[in-house]
Amino acid sequence: MNLSTFAVGLLALLIVPSAKLQLDPALLPRAAFCSVKVAERLKTEQRDWDLSDGRIEKAAGNRLMTQSKEMRATLKRDTPQHMAVNFTYLGPSRELSRLGSGEIRHQFGIKLKAQDICNLVYVMWNFDTQKIAVSVKTNPGQRTHEECLDRGYINDIKADIKSDPPALHVDQPHILAAHLDGRQLQVTVDGKVVWRGTLPAIVLQFHGPVGLRSDNAQFVFDCFVDPS
Repeated sequence: MNLSTFAVGLLALLIVPSAKLQLDPALLPRAAFCSVKVAERLKTEQRDWDLSDGRIEKAAGNRLMTQSKEMRATLKRDTPQHMAVNFTYLGPSRELSRLGSGEIRHQFGIKLKAQDICNLVYVMWNFDTQKIAVSVKTNPGQRTHEECLDRGYINDIKADIKSDPPALHVDQPHILAAHLDGRQLQVTVDGKVVWRGTLPAIVLQFHGPVGLRSDNAQFVFDCFVDPS
C-alpha cells in the first residue's frame, strides 16, 4: 500500500459513522470522501499499549486520552511502520516535567521502530516552536534510560520537503501521520506533507513497534495502524 492510499483510507475512516469519532467532516479535504476499504485500518484500544511512563485512559466516544505530564507507549504487537493519530489538544498537563537538559517542552508525537528507549525514531510536533521535529536516537548496546539518558540523538537530518504544520489551538482536531519504508520517512499533518526525507542507515538495524510520546500536554485521540 502506498502512502496516498494510507492517508486517504485513514481520512475516509474518520467520517464513517461506525468509527464513532468526533472529527467534523467539514475539516477534511475532498480526498477523504473517496471510496476505500475501512477494514484496511485498525483502530487501537487501551489494552493494545505498553506504557513505560504515564497513562493512557479511556475517553468518551470510544476514544483514548492522556493527561500525564509524560507519556511513553509502544504497541504490544508488531505492525508496518505506518501510524496515524487523530488527536485534539486539551491544553498543558497539570504537572510539569523537564527533559534531561532541564527544558520544559510541550509536544506530542509518534515513535517508529521503537526497539527500546535508547534506539528508535521520533516524529514530534513541538507546540512551543510550532514545528515538526524528526530525530533518531541511537545507543548501540544500551536499552534503558539509566544507560543512555538523553544521549545519542541525531537531530540534523536533512529533509527533501519540510514545512510547518498549522497553528495548534485547544479543542481543534488534527491528524498526524508517519510512514517509514526502509529509510524513507514521510510525515503528514491533516493530509499535507510536512516532512519527507531519508533517515540515517542505522535505522535499518532497529527492530521494534510503533508508539506514542507526549510531554506536558493533554490529549484525546484515536490511533490507527496497518494490520500486521
